[in-house]
Amino acid sequence: MGTVVLGIGNRLWADEGFGPAVVDRLQARADLPAGVEVLDGGTLGLYLLPHVQAARRLLVFDAVDFGHAPGHVVVLRDGEIPAFFGQRPLSLHQTGFTDVLAAAQLTGESPEAITLVGVQPERIDDWGGGLTDTMAAALPRAIDIGLAELAAWQAEGDRQ
Repeated sequence: MGTVVLGIGNRLWADEGFGPAVVDRLQARADLPAGVEVLDGGTLGLYLLPHVQAARRLLVFDAVDFGHAPGHVVVLRDGEIPAFFGQRPLSLHQTGFTDVLAAAQLTGESPEAITLVGVQPERIDDWGGGLTDTMAAALPRAIDIGLAELAAWQAEGDRQ
């Protein structure tokens, strides 16, 4: 598989639904590069492992508590992504996405490149609430960053 774009998070918990909101917008676009699969990973945890293992490149969108001001966008690549980047399980039975990345590494089937576009949430403890205005305003910037990453990967692939 070529490139996987993955939005993770829970749509029902306010800003925690940021990743799936990005996926909604990207799936509506007709100008994504060929070979890009866009997936709403929701809170599927380890069920995402086959997609991560099969991806050559992985672009992840998520609401992440970096301790910055709400709406602040942070981009991390490959080894910059810490073993735990702030995603909290919503139940004792759920795994965090970092568990998925660790499992892929343990099996020796991880993507060549991983980029995380994380946005600092304003509110995630609002069951049934949608994105805050601050988080919704961060969507276009995060998407532009992701599209630039996809274009760079495509250009890099064309040179190989």
